[in-house]
Amino acid sequence: MRKMRQLEFGFPLGHGGARKGARRIGKGARAGVSHRTRDPFSGQRVMHITCRIAAGLPSLRDPKTVALLFNYLARICQREGFRIVEFSIQGNHIHLLCETDSQEALSSAMNGIQSGMARILNRHWKRRGKVFADRYHSETIRTPTQCRHALIYVLANAQKHGWRPLDSGVDACSTAPWFFSTPLSPHLPSSQSLSRHPLSDHSKPAATPQSWLLREGWKKIGPISPCDHPHIPKNKPSARREAANLLTPEAARL
Repeated sequence: MRKMRQLEFGFPLGHGGARKGARRIGKGARAGVSHRTRDPFSGQRVMHITCRIAAGLPSLRDPKTVALLFNYLARICQREGFRIVEFSIQGNHIHLLCETDSQEALSSAMNGIQSGMARILNRHWKRRGKVFADRYHSETIRTPTQCRHALIYVLANAQKHGWRPLDSGVDACSTAPWFFSTPLSPHLPSSQSLSRHPLSDHSKPAATPQSWLLREGWKKIGPISPCDHPHIPKNKPSARREAANLLTPEAARL
């Protein structure tokens, strides 16, 4: 009996396979977080985490929403191999400065934290559906200088977005009132007192730092005061973004 031979399909050239420009195009005005597998690591690290909610949802800086998030973060700020040391709540995103012992501990903690915040926010807003727009964004803090910049960026992030701080210059929707009133950060003049914070009678709603960078390392560069402003890089827009900005509304819809 004659042996059957596998037939081949004749596809036209130029379609399929690896080629220049074959990639996924980001959607919307803001590119999402890459879905590549995060690099594994072991050993204690300081991480700057950003969680952004989906477009069209209410502001996170509503007083009732802030109180709910403060209480939730205070309960879950310390897990096995993971600690939230500082945080700030902005209109559509949350900054977390964390310590983690491994990528597995970080992923497990953040999945639980985002799921928990989504349930709380949906219940508060009396809605159902997606809350967070994308995966969390993470940045590893490796040096004292980078750690000091990250602390200023997180604690004073409201200034970047135009929110008015308390009379003392600190953001009430962050852990800044506790940061600047602790013996570890005696950088306020003795005559300057912090305005009363809604949760000032409670202990700090975050964990005590254990890493050298967050305990002592950043102090080697210099003190931090409420007058410090976050560094805002002036990124040059891409050629694609510039071209899109030049389109008229009528042309953009075509």
